[in-house]
Amino acid sequence: MLGFHRRTRSLIPVKDLGKYDKVDLVDEELRLDEEELDCEMALEAPAETHQRQLTLIYIIFLAEAIMASSLQPQLKMLISNNDFCGDLSTSYLRSILDCAYAFGGTAGIFWGYLSDRIGRRPVTLMGLFGMSVCCLSMGFATDVVSCTIFRFIAGFSSSAIAVTTLTMIGDLSTSRAERAKNVARLPVIALCGSVGPVIQTMVSGSIKASGDIWQKFPTLSSQIACGSLVFVIAITTCVMLEETLPMQPAKSSNINIDCEKAAFLSSGLLDEPSIHVIDFVRPEPISITQFIQAPSLLVLLSSFSLLSLHASTFDVLLPHLGHSSSQHGGMGIPCTWLGLTVLVVRGIAGLVILRIIPQAVERLGLLRPYRSISLLFPALYASTPVLAILVACSPFFSGLISTVAIFVKHALTGGASVLVALLMLNATPDAYSAGTVVGLMQVASLFKALAVAVSGASFYLSNDFSVATTNYALWTLLALFGIVGAALAWFVRERPSVERDFPSEVLCWETCFDAEGNAEL
Repeated sequence: MLGFHRRTRSLIPVKDLGKYDKVDLVDEELRLDEEELDCEMALEAPAETHQRQLTLIYIIFLAEAIMASSLQPQLKMLISNNDFCGDLSTSYLRSILDCAYAFGGTAGIFWGYLSDRIGRRPVTLMGLFGMSVCCLSMGFATDVVSCTIFRFIAGFSSSAIAVTTLTMIGDLSTSRAERAKNVARLPVIALCGSVGPVIQTMVSGSIKASGDIWQKFPTLSSQIACGSLVFVIAITTCVMLEETLPMQPAKSSNINIDCEKAAFLSSGLLDEPSIHVIDFVRPEPISITQFIQAPSLLVLLSSFSLLSLHASTFDVLLPHLGHSSSQHGGMGIPCTWLGLTVLVVRGIAGLVILRIIPQAVERLGLLRPYRSISLLFPALYASTPVLAILVACSPFFSGLISTVAIFVKHALTGGASVLVALLMLNATPDAYSAGTVVGLMQVASLFKALAVAVSGASFYLSNDFSVATTNYALWTLLALFGIVGAALAWFVRERPSVERDFPSEVLCWETCFDAEGNAEL
């Protein structure tokens, strides 16, 4: 019953609405009223301003993607080129840094809660300036412990951007189709964040490391480039970004009375009713406690967390599985080609998501595509090593199958993330609680961090078992995670409902009317 978060809430008791599964006439009228309201709001704001704000939000999201990809200089400093994707110990070290970043990302719960109370713009600025300072500080990290600490701080700061950008996209989108298209662009923008390590490498290569400070801190020059780029985006945001959270007007006397609501409230009155606004309040944001008591939201969070677990485990183990021979359950991609292969397939997958997901949402809704994607994950994890064995005699076909498998995995992961983001935006009845529910998505970061446990167990057990046995065990574990995730996806609902998910007392209109007249006998 609740969907588009531009809706306001009603002071009229809605407890009885939970008794009805379908109210066709009322629902249709409500949908038409919402579309007319959205069109009126869209006409009020110039199209140029709307597009400029949306472009700026994408640039802000690009800063977060650059921050996430800034891990590469630290890895190259800690790991020699020969060992960069050679064995499970290397994967374990990579996963430790990813784990620290993911744990820091759980702060998105706090940032989302804060953005519903003080606005999106202040939280975004805090995140951007925090990221710029963190980039510069990471240049002074020279060992695993210091790199891990700064990666945690980086995840803490960047989670503010991850939450507010998605929330602001939801605030600016005026229709369901536009919102799906806007969110579907995020995987492509995240890929553009890979330009960060490229710029860092160019800067570090152009600076002669003849001074003592450059030799003592080999990643300082590249991190200065990263921090400067994020700082420029932060300054631009200070000047150009506008607040997207609707704020309470200063005086209620300037409020235009909604004639349709007034007509609804005065239905059944014979005489000309006297209707006036008796109160204007900004609805209190729905609390985190109330959200986590909603069964539909808990199921969605559980499904997305499990998806994040097996998708992140695949990414963490890819340097090992990709480099291993296909005869031993690996993917048979040479180490020198693995990074470029992943970059190319991510770009193609992002374009496919941008093209297909909005159309699928428009034709099929959100649940059918999400459930279909969840079913394809276990099939992918089970079929990849089997097909690799069948064509192990041909290095070309083995590499081709592995490349296709990596492409399918990134396409499925990106598509599922877009659909979950849209489902999360559906889970809030208005804009004043959107940040909180989007922040709850960051709970999945804890399960991303659990990927380090899988790689760590593989690292310790690999000495007791052969490479083939270890690899097949990893594929089996991924397939099992995928099966459980596919089963859980069938319990996900597209929208929460009144009473079953949200108590009726938390839903109220911003405007309360008082009508006087003679009642019909």
